[in-house]
Amino acid sequence: MKGSCNFWRCANRVGLFLAILFAICFLWFYINPVEQEMHLSMFRISYLGFEEMNFTGFVLGAVQSYLWAYVGLGVWQLVGYCFKPSECCKN
Repeated sequence: MKGSCNFWRCANRVGLFLAILFAICFLWFYINPVEQEMHLSMFRISYLGFEEMNFTGFVLGAVQSYLWAYVGLGVWQLVGYCFKPSECCKN
């Protein structure tokens, strides 16, 4: 099954995408220091245990972003989506 796409491969790719997207959002807090309190509040709402813009907050957000991909794709599969190689992965 090397060439086929399965749940684990797709969830891993989406998880990596979301973790990288979180890292960009985290850096944007420092790159564009506008409405930083709102930015911080949105992170607190979105990620369990997120308190401050520090290393611990970054790790918590990145790990949760990655794990949410598995949850999201699991729900996607439960509602009837079928994994087909041409729809998820390009080899």
